[in-house]
Amino acid sequence: FVTTGEGTVKILSYPSFKTRHILNAHSSSCLSLALAPTGRYLAVGGSDALISLWDTTDWVCRRTMSSENGGAVRGVSWSFDGRFLCGACDEPGTSGSGLEIYHAETGDTVHTVQTGSSGVPAVAWHPTRYWLAYSTTAEGPGNPGGLKIVGAAGGGL
Repeated sequence: FVTTGEGTVKILSYPSFKTRHILNAHSSSCLSLALAPTGRYLAVGGSDALISLWDTTDWVCRRTMSSENGGAVRGVSWSFDGRFLCGACDEPGTSGSGLEIYHAETGDTVHTVQTGSSGVPAVAWHPTRYWLAYSTTAEGPGNPGGLKIVGAAGGGL
């Protein structure tokens, strides 16, 4: 899979790297993507503040999720079981200022992790638990940014 600045995702064969299919995923640049651990969906984050969810059996967009943060979605990550999807916005100070966790089947926001005013350019789920690791952007000399980890204490959201 290759994201493009034209709002498409190219699906290439390996090892020839010939284009097999092109998804018209977003109205602006596609910036991030993640394949669900089940292989059922491909999530694509764009600079239009949307995440599109593509069914890998017929390459049809099943739903889109809108970022409350209003900024470009630079990172997407699936929970270990494929039930939840998290999107990361790297624009600090946008409305919302948090990581949004969506239910994959409904597209509903199920939880927001408050991150303060820092932008979040990257996010990743733990491979076996409902824990998230995310990076924050630097805000100046007193706040150089860094890595943060949050999780559900009981193992569920």
